[in-house]
Amino acid sequence: LIYGVITKGPNFIIVAKPTIQTLIQLNVPVVFVSNTCMPESEKAKQLSAVLGVNIHPEQVVLAQTPLRTLTNFHNKHVLVSGQDQVEDIARMIGFKSITTIEKVCEAFPELDMVNHMNRVKLTEMMRTRGLVHDENFRPIDAIVLLGEPIQWERSLQVIIDLLLTDGNPDVVPPDSKTKHDHIPIIACNRDLVFQAAADLPRFGHGAFLTCLETLYKSISGNDLKYTAFVGKPFEISYQYAETIANKIALANGQPKIEKIYFIGDNPDVDIVGANMYNKILQQAINLRTSISGYNLLLDSPLLSATSCESILVCTGVYEPNKKKLDDKNPWRLPTKVKLDVLEALKYILLKETWP
Repeated sequence: LIYGVITKGPNFIIVAKPTIQTLIQLNVPVVFVSNTCMPESEKAKQLSAVLGVNIHPEQVVLAQTPLRTLTNFHNKHVLVSGQDQVEDIARMIGFKSITTIEKVCEAFPELDMVNHMNRVKLTEMMRTRGLVHDENFRPIDAIVLLGEPIQWERSLQVIIDLLLTDGNPDVVPPDSKTKHDHIPIIACNRDLVFQAAADLPRFGHGAFLTCLETLYKSISGNDLKYTAFVGKPFEISYQYAETIANKIALANGQPKIEKIYFIGDNPDVDIVGANMYNKILQQAINLRTSISGYNLLLDSPLLSATSCESILVCTGVYEPNKKKLDDKNPWRLPTKVKLDVLEALKYILLKETWP
């Protein structure tokens, strides 16, 4: 509950400050969940500044945060895609051997040809030295998509190259159309759009993934299959947030959580995810199966909730005057619709007796 609930683009939603302060004063375990990709410590500082309360980094669950649990990938040589501090973020998550799109292009200068200047450089290299590859390049074991990159065309090209060559562009299969398996690919969040300062929503990571999937299908003839997906609306992010909330509750001397209220502004992401999570919570804990088809946390003593209520606010992506909720898709229908996060809190406090 950050973008569209606490902030809208660069602007702060005024009622958010007293609302969060009230929750903190009541010792309600609060976790901030967002599909942005940045260090949790930086987001915690930002939230602390605008809310006037001390938010700990552990209270912040961002798109990449649940990747800490995918420890079987942490020792693999991974390509990370995104922008800004993606290498640092990948290391914070636990990945130990990391490369980037830029480094792959340095190792294989013939890959990035959309930029015509690179064609000129390659022609000059071929004339003077011949085609030179980095002989020390280690094949990529897995691809981790931490967020939308800046140069989409370069990233799309290189990621598909790696998928079609099992992570080693030096070894090109004779016919990519016959290839069905590829190296593992892990993605953070599927937000098609996000709310910014512009009047219209902007393309998010989901738009980049749609391009990647369409191009891969066109070139290989096969559907792109992800090994893992984290971030909203995937259930593992809601589970991870619950484990953090339970840690806070136990530290406060409170019992473990029985009910979760998830406040969001996007029916396609926040509400779909909260509703899927609520469905999972109805399953026996030892028989829980992901509705989205991706990873779940299993056997954690910090998973105790039995229900998750979804509350949709009208301060972000969802604007009731412009678009009605799709009642044909029950996953997109929230338990309640409230004007803003303050009205959501009033609703919650009326339902709950809080010590």
